[in-house]
Amino acid sequence: MDNKTSQANVQSGKVLAALCYFSIFFAPLILPIIVWILSDKPTSSHAAKSLIYHIITYLCPFILVISASLGTGALSTQSTWQAVVLIIIAIVLVVITIWYTIKNIYRGIKVLLSDESYFRP
Repeated sequence: MDNKTSQANVQSGKVLAALCYFSIFFAPLILPIIVWILSDKPTSSHAAKSLIYHIITYLCPFILVISASLGTGALSTQSTWQAVVLIIIAIVLVVITIWYTIKNIYRGIKVLLSDESYFRP
């Protein structure tokens, strides 16, 4: 009976950890924070990592919007170097956002397929 309970805890920990990574699509900050506070060590460490990944993923577009709104004057004037710098910054921020979104999906799948001994308390 104890083995079945332990295995159920491991499975639920894996599912919760994977949901923290996949929550980038439906609850990017709320779910990882709740799991980080309320769960055991292996699951809470995954929740903390996914929270950091989510913050980075959602901070980049915010910075992109701010830099675009500040840079509209640079694009309308004759200073081409400022426009080039803004375009390079935009490309880098978009690549970072895509990278961390893919990384969240990869980490979620990796957690689901991982060895169960990693999640034993």
